[in-house]
Amino acid sequence: MAASFDKDVWRQRAWDRFQRWIRGEKKRSPRLGAEAQWARDVIFVEKLAAAVGWCESRGVAVVFAKKPAGVLDTGSKVITISSRASPERQLYYLLHEAGHFLIDRQEHHERFVAGYPAGAADPALKATFKYKITCLEEELEAWHRGWKLAKRLKLNLDRTAWDVVRLECLRSYAEWTTDDKGVKYDNEEVG
Repeated sequence: MAASFDKDVWRQRAWDRFQRWIRGEKKRSPRLGAEAQWARDVIFVEKLAAAVGWCESRGVAVVFAKKPAGVLDTGSKVITISSRASPERQLYYLLHEAGHFLIDRQEHHERFVAGYPAGAADPALKATFKYKITCLEEELEAWHRGWKLAKRLKLNLDRTAWDVVRLECLRSYAEWTTDDKGVKYDNEEVG
């Protein structure tokens, strides 16, 4: 079941996680102590609120559900973000999906004409190397635009922490792109 963002609910969740850490019910972050992680969560709840507000001001709904990472449904203009992720990761996923929204706003962006929307309309296109590369390019661009949006919103993110999440997410796309099984190169099937 999807839920809308509520800053007070997110703050309470951060506090509840902190309490579970104190009682020993939750494994502590290897990088930070419980207090430091709680403070970081609270800071990222505020930043997440700013990013959600930006999306909503552009008519894009943001919901949270038990799904991995995030996804933008361009037709309904809904971004779904993992409810299981930390507020920091939720923010990074949201900024990335907002990056997809910014790409999509430019009608038929010439760099991505063979990407996601075209692949959905033409299943034969999905079997081509060109489609895979275009999707990878779009993923890279969405992360870039998400970072630029964070700067515009003055969220003061740590580039190293951003890159850790960005690279984790991009790894699966890079592996998918280089998987040759069944891929067509210039109308010739490989694999």
